[in-house]
Amino acid sequence: MPQTVFLDTGVLLDYIENRHQEIRDIIAQLILLHKKGRIVLATSIFNVAELLDKEFEIRFSGWGLNERMAFDEIRKLRGNEKLFKDVCEKNKTSIEKGVNSLVFENELPILYFPEGSQYEELYDLIYRYQLESQDALIVTAALANKVTYFLSNDAYLVKKIKDMLDTYNLRKEPSRTAFRRNVIEAIA
Repeated sequence: MPQTVFLDTGVLLDYIENRHQEIRDIIAQLILLHKKGRIVLATSIFNVAELLDKEFEIRFSGWGLNERMAFDEIRKLRGNEKLFKDVCEKNKTSIEKGVNSLVFENELPILYFPEGSQYEELYDLIYRYQLESQDALIVTAALANKVTYFLSNDAYLVKKIKDMLDTYNLRKEPSRTAFRRNVIEAIA
């Protein structure tokens, strides 16, 4: 069975928003390997939910900046549900297109864990490792599905889970280089 490479939310955003060319190139290589059946490229239902949330936040912030607002003004207006919904509605199609083109058109498995089956692990991640609930759900899904590699750009999360999963922080050049050498080149 092929090795599973898990994409955390920040890495998904780097690809969709074209925020970091080197990370985008790595993901593009992984998509090709996934399509050839050499690896399984996956994410979790929790990452998809967080991705949608972040995409709407990015679009709302972009709208505010386009209107020449200061960051504190944008933050205050974020609480205006009607305005937020109106701005998001105008961007809904482009957000759906971006998520669909990466996740669904490339047939990335959406991982989760069976209801209640990972309670102890989830508890441990929140209590002992002091992960926030969203990160704990994401890591539990990765562990429950026995992913081989966990790609993130969240330095705090990578540090916390490095003894549980083979993690790479793609925002760090040495980590990107190691991932290319140890994983991509070995598989390709």
